[in-house]
Amino acid sequence: MNPSQHPSALRSKKMLTETLLYLMKQYPYHEITVKHIVLESCVSRKTFYRNFLSKDDILNSHIDTILYQYLEAIRAQDEYSMIQMLDIIFSFCENNKDLLFMLRDNEMLYLVLLKLNKLIPFEHKKITRNISEHILSKYVVFFNIGGIWNIISGWIENNMQDSTTDIKKTIIYYFQNIGTIDLRNV
Repeated sequence: MNPSQHPSALRSKKMLTETLLYLMKQYPYHEITVKHIVLESCVSRKTFYRNFLSKDDILNSHIDTILYQYLEAIRAQDEYSMIQMLDIIFSFCENNKDLLFMLRDNEMLYLVLLKLNKLIPFEHKKITRNISEHILSKYVVFFNIGGIWNIISGWIENNMQDSTTDIKKTIIYYFQNIGTIDLRNV
């Protein structure tokens, strides 16, 4: 993606992103072409390629944008309790429900996980910089990202119908009881 912040570039990027999302509501992602996006958005092909490399670039840019908003919500916290983090995660999902459903329908939810696996460990280091880190802490972070994301993915697969309160209670119960495992027999 072209990083230009010029107002006309920003308008074009927004229009192209909105067009791709609009088309994703109507067609499977693999059927959407740059030509479709250009025709539907009334933006020239030259403008498209001045701002993005491909339709994948548009989608990745949009996912990055919403994930940075998610990270900003995390950074705004004074403290980092499990309940607060889960509230932020579920709020993020509710606010981006349409995109998450489109990604689900196109078997592309994994894109969010890939991006979280890059962003969250970096954020975790910033949050815990004053705490003595165990050498394997990055694996604990990956474990948490994968576990929570799989729960969220299952919730999305079920059309977000299950109670977030019940899901949060289940997650909290799990984390409270995981410490009771007798590691001598592992």
